[in-house]
Amino acid sequence: MKAPEDWKLSRLEELAIDEKNSFVIGPFGSDLTQADYRNVGVPVVFVRDIKRSRFNWVSNVYLDKEKAAKLKAHAVKSGEIVITKMGLPPGIAAVYPEKVNDGIITADIIRLRPDKRRVDSVFLCELLNAFSVRKQVSERTAGQTRPKLTLADYRSIRVAIPSVEEQRKIAKILSTWDEAIATTEQLLANSEQQKKSLMQQLLTGKKRLPGFEGDFIRAHMGSLVEIDKVSLGSKTDPAYQFRYISLSDVDKGSISSNLSEHCFKDAPGRARRVVSKGDLLFATVRPNLQGFAMIGGAHRECVASTGFSVLTPKSGVCGDYLYHYLFGVHITGQVNALVVGSNYPALNSSDVAGLSVYCPEFAEQKAIAAVLNGCDDSVHLIRNQLIKLKQEKKALMQQLLTGKRRVKVDEEQSDAVPA
Repeated sequence: MKAPEDWKLSRLEELAIDEKNSFVIGPFGSDLTQADYRNVGVPVVFVRDIKRSRFNWVSNVYLDKEKAAKLKAHAVKSGEIVITKMGLPPGIAAVYPEKVNDGIITADIIRLRPDKRRVDSVFLCELLNAFSVRKQVSERTAGQTRPKLTLADYRSIRVAIPSVEEQRKIAKILSTWDEAIATTEQLLANSEQQKKSLMQQLLTGKKRLPGFEGDFIRAHMGSLVEIDKVSLGSKTDPAYQFRYISLSDVDKGSISSNLSEHCFKDAPGRARRVVSKGDLLFATVRPNLQGFAMIGGAHRECVASTGFSVLTPKSGVCGDYLYHYLFGVHITGQVNALVVGSNYPALNSSDVAGLSVYCPEFAEQKAIAAVLNGCDDSVHLIRNQLIKLKQEKKALMQQLLTGKRRVKVDEEQSDAVPA
């Protein structure tokens, strides 16, 4: 492991405070069961509460004080580090925050009490989430069907660290980035929730846009769209070339930009549904996973899997309105009621035509779609900002946590903070 000469190479076990139970896993399953859980008391920490460099206690599970006292060897306090022992991937670390009361970790978590004379908690947490440590974790869990860290393996991981003063400076810089990322994530969540609320009102007629009135009509999907209008078949030219949209290429309105290319003679057997700009894809296989999208100009000359129904809006029907309607709870409820099969849930193609849609007149459909398209544009902008922040922080981590870029500990400010 290459590092500056003034950085010290240490095993993680050497960075824990020199006392009993400073580096432990959670209690055995029989020592902490669901029967012990309470609605108030001492917080219980699960894997789901640990995100990369961020702790977010969502479990809302407690123990009574008597049970917590029996498990005090597995207690966690603010400033200590919690690491996932299992998960995809394992080894995700976060600092336990001051805002959460002292808790008890569960069996699938490792807790580390850092020796603050040698290592800063935030710095160490960022280091544990960095590539060099993740690589070591991967090497220790390679080949396992369900990757799982052992405490012994994790204690032996090696890291290079600078002086505590430089660690604190680096931690301060990276914490500033984390705060910017958390703020943007919350802004994204708020924007998505606002759009969801607006959809519930506009797509049901509970809220009307200025200048529109009259009742919404209940129509079947089959009266609004043509279903699977064009398909490839025996008469298709074997040399016909196209990009293929599989079920895995579509997720919640987005289509992958990296589609496979085929000639018809060598194409997958399910590559049959020809799509055009303005068509809607609606997954009939695993439909409750929100596998639908609208075909834009970038995805013309494509062929979709027969796992989709291709919906072509008829004259006087706004495709964007139907696209947003597919995200609504009304369609989701209908689809879930019609799905057959448990191992491989699917929707019969004939059922798609019978799905109910509530529609206003064409002009209001377009007006509602324009409002919701604007919401999508805002969400997309914020999501791109979030992606950029995470990429920039990742690049900065690679420099700061390896010593490729140094900070001066006697300076109060640094140019390594987000604008």
